[in-house]
Order: sequence, then C-alpha cells, then structure tokens
Amino acid sequence: MESDAFAKLPDNIVLEILSYLPVKDLCLSGRVCARWRRIVRDNSLWRHVDLLPYRLNLPKMWKVLRAHFSECLLTFRLRGFLDPSGTKWKKHSLSDAMLGELRDRCPRIKSLHLEQCNTDNLTSDKLPSSLTQLTLRNCSWQPRWLKPSDQILSNLKHLDLSQTTRVDNFDAEDISTFSSLEELKLNSCYRVGETGLEKLTKLSRLRELEISGTGCTDMALHHICRHLGDLRRLNISKCTKFTGSSIQNIGLSLKCLEYLNVSECTQLNLAWLQCLSGCSKLREIDVSGVNLTDEDEKALGKFIACVTMVKKKFDVQSKHKDS
Repeated sequence: MESDAFAKLPDNIVLEILSYLPVKDLCLSGRVCARWRRIVRDNSLWRHVDLLPYRLNLPKMWKVLRAHFSECLLTFRLRGFLDPSGTKWKKHSLSDAMLGELRDRCPRIKSLHLEQCNTDNLTSDKLPSSLTQLTLRNCSWQPRWLKPSDQILSNLKHLDLSQTTRVDNFDAEDISTFSSLEELKLNSCYRVGETGLEKLTKLSRLRELEISGTGCTDMALHHICRHLGDLRRLNISKCTKFTGSSIQNIGLSLKCLEYLNVSECTQLNLAWLQCLSGCSKLREIDVSGVNLTDEDEKALGKFIACVTMVKKKFDVQSKHKDS
C-alpha cells in the first residue's frame, strides 16, 4: 500500500525516485500498488539494465525481457553461472532465441556486457547489429565464435574479451576484420601470441589496446608500433617475452601515447624506461612490480617529465611545457 506521503507526490517525482533503485528493488516496487506498477513499467526506467549483482536462469531472464525491455533499452549487463575458476555450469542465462528477441525489441541497444556466461549455446550472428560496445569477460568461448560477425557488427567500436582465456590467434585474426574498432581489450588471453597480435595491426582506428598477460613479443610490439601509431593507451603489463628494445621502439614510434602500463614486466630497468622520453604526450606510466629502486623512480621522473608519483605509478605531464 502506498503511504500518504508518496500518494501526494506527482508521478514524475515518484519516477525520479524510483530511477535510483537497482533492478531487483525496482521490480519489487511494482508490487506496492497499481499506481507504482504503472510507473515501474515506464520505459525510461529501463534504458540501462544492470543485472550483474544477480544470476538469472533462462525462465527468469525471459520474464524480465518480456516485461520491461523495449526500444528504449541502450545498455544491458548480465552475469551468468560460470564460477570464477572458469568451470562450466550447465545453466544458461541467454539463448539464441533470446538474443533474437533482444535484437527485435531493442533496436537501439548500444552496449552488451556479459560476465561469467556460458555461451556454448549462442551464435554470434544473433547479436544486435546496433551494438557499438561488446564485453564478454571471463565467459566460456567457442573457437572462432566471432568469425561470421564482422558484417553484422559493423558499428562495433569497443570489444572486451578479457579473461576469456580460450580466445586464441585465430580469434585475433577474426577480430582484425572489425575495421571500426577503436578500443580492444584481450587481457589474460594467454593463447593470443605473436601471430595473433600481428593480425590486430590491421585495426588502423585503434586508440586503446590492452593485451596484458598475452604472448606479446618484440616482433609483435614492432608491428604495433609500425602500424598503430595513433594509439593513446597501451597496456602490456604481465608480458615477459619482450625486451627493453621494444620500449625504445615505443618511445620512437607512438608519439600520441598518453598512457602506458608495463607493470610486472620484470625484464625492464631504468635505462630502457628512459627511452620513453620520446613520447611527448605521455601522461601516465604504471611501473608497479618493475625492478626499480627509489633512486631509479626519481631519476625516471626527472628524465621523462614532471612526475607526480603514487607508489610506483607515475602521472606524467608533458616535458615540453618545461622546455
């Protein structure tokens, strides 16, 4: 039953209040009274649906989709039933039929974010063609799952497959056909090596590349520096197969670079990191876990630019402001 205080509030105020509730509480609010049920069904409350705090099986997910999803939906986040170790559970949260329904009901959806989802029952050609951002983080993976999708997802600009560890060099080759990509994250995809990373250099529009924990080598970084000169952000942390000469190459080639993460790259030292002085737009370097003494850190800051240091993470201002 609605309280007297709320009964006096106009619908638009109640709508604004309900907009701050998470999905579960929002659904429960629809049970208060007929007025609230009508307000809860307002499409404006269902533009951004975040189900990451919950785990919904297929029947429950169908209920949510049919009751609340409409053409107003812009972003959708969902957590599945894989455990953190990646062991498969038989439960599914999505199906091809559901993806088709999502595509038809929500023609304006821009972002689909899946975590710990079992995708062995899904085909990528059912994904909504309106997507500009796709995340499958720590999900099960079918080999070459994205192969037929470059034409379907022609507007895709952001792709995150971090911790989806079965992604390999063949998948990297498929990803290289998504010519509109501006941001790519393959963190902890350790099956992606030199061959796959070389294929990714076809993505000439890339501005952000995260390949932490992959098989990144000197040759792979050579191709990245040669073909992806407009990169703004590069994460090569936890990659131990490249040498300091690649840092020199980055300093000479990536003139637009603003952020670099080389944390836990224990093969690096002060002399190699000083080669980054050529990156005139560099603002931040993460060197956590690199074998640097306090004196090395101070020397690095002085050599590259004016540096504000937090532990072993440097915020760098352009050295040309001082020169």
